[in-house]
Amino acid sequence: MLSHEEVPHLLKRSHVVSGYRPLHQPHHFYLRSAFEPHNEVLNVWTHFLPAVALVVFYLLPEMMSEAPRPPVLVLHSGIAFLLLCSSFAHLLHSRSPLDHIFWFLIDFSGIALFGVSIGLQRFSCSDDMGFFMRITYLPLLLLVVLGLQYFSTCYLFVFKPTWERRLELRMASCFFLACWLYIPLYSRYTGATDDEADTLRLHSRAFQWLLVSGVFMGAQVPERFAPGVFDIVGYGHQLFHLCINMVAWNLVEAAERDCKTVDDGWRAPANVAIGVSFGLTFVAIVANMVFMMRRAIKNKYE
Repeated sequence: MLSHEEVPHLLKRSHVVSGYRPLHQPHHFYLRSAFEPHNEVLNVWTHFLPAVALVVFYLLPEMMSEAPRPPVLVLHSGIAFLLLCSSFAHLLHSRSPLDHIFWFLIDFSGIALFGVSIGLQRFSCSDDMGFFMRITYLPLLLLVVLGLQYFSTCYLFVFKPTWERRLELRMASCFFLACWLYIPLYSRYTGATDDEADTLRLHSRAFQWLLVSGVFMGAQVPERFAPGVFDIVGYGHQLFHLCINMVAWNLVEAAERDCKTVDDGWRAPANVAIGVSFGLTFVAIVANMVFMMRRAIKNKYE
């Protein structure tokens, strides 16, 4: 393993001084490193294992049920993409600066799909949104996720990777997105019935865990206070992963209670809308990836 002095600046983690993998090795070297100690190995498994659990215990049973619920499938798929993109990004990014750029663009793409899937599920399963929000929420959701959060994050990562305020701006855009995702729930918070109280507590806990995750991501604790001590186990990003798992779990359980089976399935107007929106998100992500990687190849990263 290498120290932080032996790797390019782009691949360094703040306050993590050791446990870096050698660069420019064959791809199978990094695949095998999933079973070896280094400073990314827990980031790999803390999202890969929950992804497997999600597929086995939630996604597949929903798909094989007599009446699969499209909003629930969309949410499960978005969470699965988030976890798997994150896991593989942490596993494979260390080969070179360009690999680092590519795989964390993949990671950001998983985050975008995650954000869109939450909004789509809540939109489809909400019965009490006003007419204006019904017709404007989905276009604005895609604008907020893809334009404000996703594209800005990717642009700064590719064009200004060393800008010292990049993380703060990314976190601010994520916070704004998180607030936007709660718009379909607003009327339920202001006039919740007893039957809805338990479900709303799950939605609230998801937001609370997201706030806690932001502390570990933004403040970079505990490694800030003891550089080198938490290089393999216990630094902030690993704790951030655990918090995101709790966000996902609360969202999944809330969706189980929120989404009712409808006779029309995917033919229901709201489900057609979320299916089209999810597809458009994929198209936008692929286009953005192509554009960003073409520019990244032209750049000279340290």
